[in-house]
Amino acid sequence: MDFGMKLQELRKARGLSQEALALELNVSRQAVSKWESGAGYPEMDKLILLSEMFHVSIDYLIKDHYESVHEEDNDSLYFMNNEKIQEYMTFKKRFALRIGICVSAIILGIVPAILLADSAYETLGIFLLLAIAALSVFGLIYTGITSETYHELEKKQIRMSHQDLQDITDKNHTFQSSFGLSIAFGVCLIIFSVAFIALFSGHLLNEEILAAQLMICVSIAVFLFIYQGIKKSMYEFLVHNEDYIKEAKREENSLFGVTMPLAVMIYLILGFTKNLWHPGWIIFPITAIITTALDKMRMK
Repeated sequence: MDFGMKLQELRKARGLSQEALALELNVSRQAVSKWESGAGYPEMDKLILLSEMFHVSIDYLIKDHYESVHEEDNDSLYFMNNEKIQEYMTFKKRFALRIGICVSAIILGIVPAILLADSAYETLGIFLLLAIAALSVFGLIYTGITSETYHELEKKQIRMSHQDLQDITDKNHTFQSSFGLSIAFGVCLIIFSVAFIALFSGHLLNEEILAAQLMICVSIAVFLFIYQGIKKSMYEFLVHNEDYIKEAKREENSLFGVTMPLAVMIYLILGFTKNLWHPGWIIFPITAIITTALDKMRMK
């Protein structure tokens, strides 16, 4: 099989048109057509790009008798052109927004239950809490189901052109600054809300209002953590693909999926039965610390 036939086979296997491949290589479609028909041959820099793009050796491309297609098993490799990269990034940002809103809404749903406790509208507060929680859980489940294709993609090793990788790397550097600011703002917001409780508890404001402002601040901080955290994972997947996959495999066995829902259930029970909304929130940071420690010990 000559170079032209190999190139055509590799291109079609990746679902690329001649126009798409030409765009990745910064050449004309006619040039790609000539290569595949055997009427022309790419320069060395283009051969290197083709080798990186399709993850094959240059020997395989240029030697007619060389039939060892890939330098390594290619079943788990997936080539992403610019269009696929943009589709993935658009999905990931929408996914982050939806997950952030749903989780924050669950926390905000506690606010009316706190403010309306021990009043004639206590039942309304409980109804609002359950309704918001139900809608948010539905949103989380629906988002998870409709995102399965991209979750499968994130288990694969990917390849992209050198130019696309450089563009994503530049965007990642710009994002890191906003990521750091967002996380710092979220942490400061929680610290401020706790300090606010310490200053005004038992004085100007009652415990219900103080607990409500804490939940509002926590919900905003949690939204920032989730939204920016998922975007960070997006860049990690694209820029540091192999490290991302290794880390994802370790996180599959994390205990957070069990301990955090349990913490929420305990918090709600304490709130509704003992009216311990204000001190009860401490269960969340305690759970996070214990779970992190257990995960670390299990991974050693």
